[in-house]
Amino acid sequence: MKRNKSQFSRLLELDKRIRHGQFPNCLNFSADWEVSQKTVQRDIDYLRDSLNAPIDYDREKKGFYYTTTQWFMPSISVSEGDLISILVAEKALEQYRGTPIAAELERVFSKITDLLPDKITIRPELIFNKFSFTTPPTRAIDMETWSTVVRGLVGQKWLSLVYRSPEKGITPGRMVAPLHMANLQGEWYLFGKVEGEDRVRQFSIGRIQSVKLTAKSFEMPADFDAETLLANTFGRFAGNHSHTVRLLFDKEVAVWVLEKQWGPKQVIRKRKNGDIELSFSAAGVYEVFRWVMAWGRWVKVLAPTELKRMVDDEITAMCKGRVKRK
Repeated sequence: MKRNKSQFSRLLELDKRIRHGQFPNCLNFSADWEVSQKTVQRDIDYLRDSLNAPIDYDREKKGFYYTTTQWFMPSISVSEGDLISILVAEKALEQYRGTPIAAELERVFSKITDLLPDKITIRPELIFNKFSFTTPPTRAIDMETWSTVVRGLVGQKWLSLVYRSPEKGITPGRMVAPLHMANLQGEWYLFGKVEGEDRVRQFSIGRIQSVKLTAKSFEMPADFDAETLLANTFGRFAGNHSHTVRLLFDKEVAVWVLEKQWGPKQVIRKRKNGDIELSFSAAGVYEVFRWVMAWGRWVKVLAPTELKRMVDDEITAMCKGRVKRK
């Protein structure tokens, strides 16, 4: 039977056999676990040298044993609640399928799983069948692009970046100082400063056409604060400049509006007739505009003026039955 070949799984089994006086050796253990004898010897060395296990070799019985029974391997205690949380979290990885980070998360959860006891009272498949996770469609991210951006971010190195934006198409290569990465509603974004500019720009990592890591270092701006930058995020747009959005919702949809937190510092005012006024700050109005349009006739824009104009223009174009050209 093919076994899990992770080192921690082997260490647990080695410890179990030694502790129960089975005197395992490199030959029989390697055959049982379908690994090389050198691999098993490295496991023995790790137990002895790194974990200070009191291991010795019995030449008569041709196997390893502990010279004292007082030593125990480092372990964790997993309750039923802990196990359920781990299984649900692993199931949640589905929302990251297709992104480079998924493989790393799977590797981490594999390590956690290796720490679990052999006998559990909960069948994982029963947990998996009771939880599902869905996310909006997202742009695919090239593994090399991801790795290069992360190296520049962590090492504070300038990136030579070619980007494709919906409005301007593909722009020529430019130098970008990567300051922060964020996942906004399933989409990964890079926030950075273009060389020669002061403001922080937002780049969809899925739209990066090519990127190269340079040897040129940069200093993090003293006034940059990621928490402040993302504080007024609405949808997938973030930024330091924010707008105060004020919307009037009809009483017919009030219960649905009140169910959610639309902004970190939103304000709700109830009117005598049952209508509600919702106010919050948003970094950009385009994402708010698309969200407002989804409410149809049940919402009226009170502010800002730019959002009111966008909604009015869209309604006019829709009534004319034609696509509005820029």
